[in-house]
Amino acid sequence: MNRRKFIRLAGLSAFAVSSAGTAVLQADGSYIGDCATTADILGPFFRADAPFRQDLTYPDNAIETPLLIRGRLFGADCQQPIANAIVDIWHCDHRGDYDNDSEEYRCRGRVRTKADGSYSFKTFVPPPYGQRPKHIHYLVSEAEGHQDLVTQLYFQGDDRLPDHYWGRYPRDEKRILEVYTNDQELPEVWLDLYLKSA
Repeated sequence: MNRRKFIRLAGLSAFAVSSAGTAVLQADGSYIGDCATTADILGPFFRADAPFRQDLTYPDNAIETPLLIRGRLFGADCQQPIANAIVDIWHCDHRGDYDNDSEEYRCRGRVRTKADGSYSFKTFVPPPYGQRPKHIHYLVSEAEGHQDLVTQLYFQGDDRLPDHYWGRYPRDEKRILEVYTNDQELPEVWLDLYLKSA
């Protein structure tokens, strides 16, 4: 995914602007950024210790739109990839239910980010339920020197979004994604995540 950046020198500081926010290079060489991904509710259905796996599909979900979720994890400077952090995702099944107690941990999984901060999951677009729009939960943890992140991914075109509290502010728009097709086998969304310093 290409992210356009530019740097402007101003005295002893440089300002890097990207699609995620602004990072200011201090005189001591450190960065301060405002790119942090906006938080969202953890929800009542988080389960600890989901299996490490990238494929969250199962036979019954064939009626739903398949989906490849990809992205990268960055630090508070808005630029440095974070390796070896845990990205934990979960969502409802094709009926709108959460697996809260089976050994399958259906629609739940976690991965560690690679050296370049990348992560990916194979799953499907979950259906809406109740008043909630379609969404996928995220918990990012074990990123040294950074705060854990609880957030959610939403989908463009969901008619339940305008009335939904979470995801209605301008910075939240970076979490409301379009599903697109490319050379990949599956429709895809791309969500880069930016953490705050601990």
